[in-house]
Amino acid sequence: MLYALSISVIFGMILSFYLSAIVEKQSDLLAQESFLYAQLMAKLTVERRSGKVAGQLRFDKGVVSYRLQDKVIQVTVTLVSGDRYQFRMLSGSP
Repeated sequence: MLYALSISVIFGMILSFYLSAIVEKQSDLLAQESFLYAQLMAKLTVERRSGKVAGQLRFDKGVVSYRLQDKVIQVTVTLVSGDRYQFRMLSGSP
């Protein structure tokens, strides 16, 4: 009986460790997905800004604001989920 109890405790500990690792990996993947969406939206905004100094674009995943300062475009991406990212990119045009 003691053997069965110890085996079940060990199995429970292994299962708990495995499940916590899976949950942590899933949250990391969701964070990476949000960052990649924000990065893609920022790049598309820089390409579509058509020479304007400042502006805002709306995507279905969030809103992007940009401002050109000294040949550097400061882009702020606010996703629907509430996550906010800021990027600084060099302007391709003078």
